[in-house]
Amino acid sequence: MPAGLALAFPATFAAGGTAALFVTTAGVTTLSGLGIAVSIGSSVLLATAGTALQKRRSAASADPENVQLNIRQAIGPRIRHYGTVQVGGTIVFFRARSGTFFRVIVHGHGEIDSIESYILDSKEVTVNPADFFVQEGQYEHGGARRVRIASRLGVAPSAHYDQIEGIWPAFDEDHRLDGLWTSLTMAEQVPAEAFRSVYPNGEPSLAIRANTTKLRDPRTGLTVFSKNMALAIADLIEHPDGFNLAGMVDDAVLEVAADDSDDAIPVAAGGTEPRWQIGGSYALTEKPGDVLTRMLDACAGDVQLLPNGKIGVHVGKWRTPDVTLRRDELIEISSWSSGPDKLDRYTELPFTYVDPALDFKATTGDTWEDPAREAANGEIAVGPQQDYSFAPSHGQGRRAAKERIERDNPLHELVAVWRPSARRALFERFIGIDMAELPGTWWRVKGYSLRLSDGAVVLRLASYDESCLAWTSAEEGQPLVLPEGSEAAAIPSPANAAAAGAGVRTAQNSFTAGIAAICDAPASDALALRLEYASAGDDDWQSWPVASERYGATIAPLVDGASYDIRMWFQTVDGNTSAKVTIAGVTARASTTAPAAPTGLAVTNETGGSARVELVTSTSPDLWKTEVYRDAVLIGTFYDDPGEAVVFFDSPGAGTFDWTARSINVSGTENASDAGPITQTIT
Repeated sequence: MPAGLALAFPATFAAGGTAALFVTTAGVTTLSGLGIAVSIGSSVLLATAGTALQKRRSAASADPENVQLNIRQAIGPRIRHYGTVQVGGTIVFFRARSGTFFRVIVHGHGEIDSIESYILDSKEVTVNPADFFVQEGQYEHGGARRVRIASRLGVAPSAHYDQIEGIWPAFDEDHRLDGLWTSLTMAEQVPAEAFRSVYPNGEPSLAIRANTTKLRDPRTGLTVFSKNMALAIADLIEHPDGFNLAGMVDDAVLEVAADDSDDAIPVAAGGTEPRWQIGGSYALTEKPGDVLTRMLDACAGDVQLLPNGKIGVHVGKWRTPDVTLRRDELIEISSWSSGPDKLDRYTELPFTYVDPALDFKATTGDTWEDPAREAANGEIAVGPQQDYSFAPSHGQGRRAAKERIERDNPLHELVAVWRPSARRALFERFIGIDMAELPGTWWRVKGYSLRLSDGAVVLRLASYDESCLAWTSAEEGQPLVLPEGSEAAAIPSPANAAAAGAGVRTAQNSFTAGIAAICDAPASDALALRLEYASAGDDDWQSWPVASERYGATIAPLVDGASYDIRMWFQTVDGNTSAKVTIAGVTARASTTAPAAPTGLAVTNETGGSARVELVTSTSPDLWKTEVYRDAVLIGTFYDDPGEAVVFFDSPGAGTFDWTARSINVSGTENASDAGPITQTIT
C-alpha cells in the first residue's frame, strides 16, 4: 500500500476512545471522533465511532424495549438482528374476512437461521409445523383450534402466503416479501361468551424468539448461525447493510478474535459461557459507526488498520505486546500527564445489558466498582451509564465495564517523538517502553503521525493495566431478578376436582340422569368456576352455568348410562383463565342408590296347579319396576309405584317351587338382595 494511503488511517480504532487522525505535518492535529477513511481504488468510508459513545441513540434505533412491540406503520424501519433475539415487528398487512383476521408482521431484515419459539400474549406456545395451528387449549373452542401462525425466514426468493391469496387474490407471488423475516397470524372469531377466555387481551400480540444472522467463519469456511461477537463485528464491516466493505477484514486476525470470543469463562452459578457473545438488533437507519461502537463496547474490542491495508478485529483478551521501544529511540516527550483531570475520572460504572432470562429485556446490571481507584481518588465518582445492548449476559456486561474503567481512566498519558525506527509501533494496539524514567506499564496506542521533515514518529499513548482483562466468577456480581411478567399463568387450577353420576328428581317418582361436578373453593372469591361437558371422546364441548361463588353443579338432563367428559377451570373478571382440568369417562346416572327390596312376599297354594303371589313394592322413591322370579325364571314385571300392594296368580302346575322378588331403580340398579325365596308346594 502506498505510504500516502497508509497515513490516512489512525493506528487503532478503539470503541468510544479518544482517537486521533494525524496528518503528515510536524504538529499533532486531532479530530473529535474516531474514523477510518479507506481509499483504495475508489474512496469509501468505514465511518466514525468515537463520538457516538456520548450520544443518545436516535428514535429509529433498535432498542430492546422497542423490538418486541408490534407496530402498525405504513413504512417501518428495517431491523437487522445478531445472535438469539426475541422480537415483535412492523405490521404490514391486516385484514379480516368471514370471522378470521390475517396479520403479516415483518420481524427483521435479511435471512435468519431458525425460529426457537413463538410467544403469544406473553406465553410461549407450540405451533404444529404441518398445519400451523397453535396447540395450547386456551386457543381452542367448540372442538376446533382457532389460531394459526406461519412464518418465512427471509430467504430470497421466498414463498408468498397463499393462505392470504386464497381470499385476496391480489396478494399473490408478487408479494413475497423477499429478504424479510415475516410471520402470518390467522385468528378465528369465537362466540362472545368465550371471547375473553380465548383472547383475553383482544387481538393476540406475537413475539418470536429466533436464532438470527448466519456469520462467515474463516476458521471453518462456513457461513452458519453463531453468537460469536468477533464474527458479528466482521459481518457488520463487510455486509452491504453495514459498512459494505466486502473482503476488507483480515481473516488471520479475525480467527484469533473469534477464538478469543469462544473462550469458556466460568459462571458463578456453575458451568461456563463464551467470553464475548452477541445478541441484539440495529435499525438500518442508524449510522453504521454507532452500531459498531455498541458492538465494540460490549466486548472491550477494537478495530485497527493493518499494514496490508485490511482491517483487524480484536476483542478484549490480553496478549503481551510484540513491540517494545527503547530509551535510545526517544527524541523527546512532548507532553506528559497523570491521566484525565481528577474531576473527569470515575470509579464506578453502571451499565445496561439484555437478559434472556428476563424475556430479552434491557436490564440494569450490577454496577462495576473499582475500590483501588476510589481509594486513590478519595471519593466515589460514577461514570456514564454504558449501553451494552449487544451483550446477552450479566457477566459479559461486567467484564466490559471492568475494562472500560481502565480505558477511560489511565494513570498516565504521553505524547512522545521517536526516531524512524519506531515505525514498527504504528500498527500495534499495545506496546512496551523500556525506560527507567517511565512507569513500568504497558501502553495503548491512541494515535500516531509522521513528521515529513525528518521522518520522526509521534505516538500518543495511554498507560494500560492488563489486569482489567483478567476475570474470575467471583466478579460476576448479582444480576437483577424479577418475578414472572404475566400473572395470568399463576391462576390456580381447580383442586380436588371430581365428577360422578347424580340424578335429578323432577317429580315425586320421576328422575332425570345427570352428573355432579365439584372442586375445592379457590383462595380468592374473585375466581369463578367454569364448567363444560361433552360426550366421551368428542370435542363438541357445551358450557354449563355455575352459580356465583359456587364451586360445583349438576349437569342434567343427560342420557342415563352414557359416558361423558367433564372439564373445569377458574376465570378472573377480566377473562384470564387457569389451566383446564379434565375428568374423562364419567357415567351419567338418574339414580346411583340401590333400591330397597320388596316386602311382604307370600305365596298361597290355590290347588289345581295355581298359586296366589302377593307382595308390597319397594318404598324407594326412585323405584322403576319390580320383577318376580320362580325358580330363577322371570314370571312377572310390575311398574307400580313405591309401597303399592301387588297380587297376581301364577300357574306353575303341581310341585314345589321357590319364589323371589327384585326391585330395580330408574338407572337400572338392582336391590342389594332379593326378597325371598319363599318355598311352596302347589297341588
